Amino acid sequence: MEPAGERRRALPRDVSEALDRILDGAVADDLESGVLDFKEDPVHTPTRRPDEKAADMLVKTACCFANGSAGRGFIVFGIADRTPGPDAFNGTDRDPADIAHLIFTRTRPHLTVDAWDAYAHGARIIVIRVPAGLAVHTGPDGVVRHRVGDSCLPLDGEPRELLERARGNPDYTAGRSSVPVREFDAEALATGRELLASALRAGTLPNGDGTGTGLLSRLDLLTRGEPTVAAELLFHRAPGVRHLYRAGEADSGHPPTETLLDLPLVQTATALRDLVRAHDDSAIPAAAADEAITNALVHRDWARTDPVVVFQSPEMIRVHSPGGLPGGKAADRLLSGPSQPRNPALLNAMQLLGLERWSSRGFDRMWLAMLSAGFAPPVVDAKEDAVDVTLFNGEPDMEFVGLLTAVRAEYGRGVTRDAATLVVLRHLMSSGTVDLELAALLQQAGEADARSLMTWLAQRGVLQRTARRRDEWRFSDRVAALVPDAG
Repeated sequence: MEPAGERRRALPRDVSEALDRILDGAVADDLESGVLDFKEDPVHTPTRRPDEKAADMLVKTACCFANGSAGRGFIVFGIADRTPGPDAFNGTDRDPADIAHLIFTRTRPHLTVDAWDAYAHGARIIVIRVPAGLAVHTGPDGVVRHRVGDSCLPLDGEPRELLERARGNPDYTAGRSSVPVREFDAEALATGRELLASALRAGTLPNGDGTGTGLLSRLDLLTRGEPTVAAELLFHRAPGVRHLYRAGEADSGHPPTETLLDLPLVQTATALRDLVRAHDDSAIPAAAADEAITNALVHRDWARTDPVVVFQSPEMIRVHSPGGLPGGKAADRLLSGPSQPRNPALLNAMQLLGLERWSSRGFDRMWLAMLSAGFAPPVVDAKEDAVDVTLFNGEPDMEFVGLLTAVRAEYGRGVTRDAATLVVLRHLMSSGTVDLELAALLQQAGEADARSLMTWLAQRGVLQRTARRRDEWRFSDRVAALVPDAG
């Protein structure tokens, strides 16, 4: 029986209607489809290893849906699939978080599903939503299965190669949305027109056909005349961003103040930035905070349902973004290598709207803003399913800020054009010399790229090689004279 007073997520319509039909005497197995599958918890069946059997069938079914063409799928766990009527609702006591973690860890590449518990006709069940796969997923056995009707069939040979090729560089936000333009939020569309007009310095833009299609066309958000997922995110779907604020250490015994931004993304992006600035009682550069927020919204994994969360206090700003680093990016290579956005279609539209800058990388801009103001660089905790970026407040290093000001006045601002240069200069202020191996580590680059930058800085007269080693540098005499006197 469902606990009294608890609010739970509503069942998807396909699931709810099927459960009602089972109660009325239908067999779950007969109601399975390309987007719906029922599974019984093996603890209710004669089996020696119910946990292993549950794991095996859930992983295989999740991969099957992810590799299918329907774009989504639901596994309802806790229903006997060959028993009609009320007796089919024998339920399960398993934890949905454990099931989601199990599917994630046992799939290759890892598959993130959304699992939650619900109550149906007196039984506790678990609903597992499987998103459209961004790759070709397998379980531990390495067999590729895909959903065809109500069956999971092996996929091999040329069909498998075609699926792997199609998903080699997927963009979830470029796919077709199931929401028609007529259902998009009118205020969000109006905001989009204003932003685009401002970005293009066009004064005002025509409303097109009056439905928003004209705006979507200008933003490259139509595919075969229909809106993309990026369009849905910007002008219809509310991402549910959470902002948490704690006033200070004296308030640490109380929960932080929470604000939920339940607006389409085109409005949420601006509203979240304004909210963070309104609560900002630190010296953290606004440019770094803006970049961390925008980076999370644009480059998050939108196939996941969990929200972007911003925690703010006088000591720090932490931004939690669902999904790991895109494109296999390594956490120790954020400042180097080609930029690989996860959502090119959404990124393009955000840039056209003026909500995201065209040039450079988001992480590079964060580093640049923090270091230029004398703060430590951002701390990035990159996991497979999420990225946390933390900007810490504190006492800025004004001696380093003074050096940057003097170097820019002497050599021009272009010489401190990127974060890789700033991390080297910051290290040299405290240590005096840097060798090639350490320079590469600081710049998050390979030694060839690090040597190229160090050589360029030496050619500009900012650095010079030491007499001891060929691949070791220090400030040039000219720059050393600019270093503020620590005494």
